Amino acid sequence: MEELPDIRIMRERCVFCGDCVRLCPQSGEGTDRPVFSDSGGEVVVESRESCIACFTCVEFCRASAIVISRGPSVQDDIPAVFPARPFDRIV
Repeated sequence: MEELPDIRIMRERCVFCGDCVRLCPQSGEGTDRPVFSDSGGEVVVESRESCIACFTCVEFCRASAIVISRGPSVQDDIPAVFPARPFDRIV
């Protein structure tokens, strides 16, 4: 069984634009189990199981507030001042 991606939204960086909800192919209208949802003006991770790790949310996040990794959590290793990008994929 493949390990689920670890999806983190850095609240201190998020500008609540909702681009991740609109651009994620597994979220938005018409999806049964969206990865992201915009509940009350706050973007939340609803279903990690639905994530296909396409990194669209990471690439188009205007605030660099989303981190996706496969494996141990990288949240503790991310400096607060620098944009976070996935390290397990060549862009």
